[in-house]
Amino acid sequence: MANEHKMEYLLIPQPRDREIILHYISKYEEKDRQTLVDDYNEAWKLGIVGSHHQALMYYALHVVFKRVFGKSPITFEDKVCLSLTDPISYENDTWIYQSQQSEN
Repeated sequence: MANEHKMEYLLIPQPRDREIILHYISKYEEKDRQTLVDDYNEAWKLGIVGSHHQALMYYALHVVFKRVFGKSPITFEDKVCLSLTDPISYENDTWIYQSQQSEN
């Protein structure tokens, strides 16, 4: 997916990251699939502002997307580079990029 405004964050681990990530994972796991998609799209609208805490939240969302959907619109390359891709929609019990949405 080509994104006009590439959003990336270099996530360098810090001592308390694990407990923060686990906290966010537990919060995201309480949400239904549509709400996860909505949360991702809100994150995409906001973008990555350079906050370490925000990156931890997005990483937790990535983990939950992988668990729930088997795939994530958030990439985490080389275990350090976190990026948001493009807006998504919830369709047929999964998510798809809005640019791939079927016409009904």
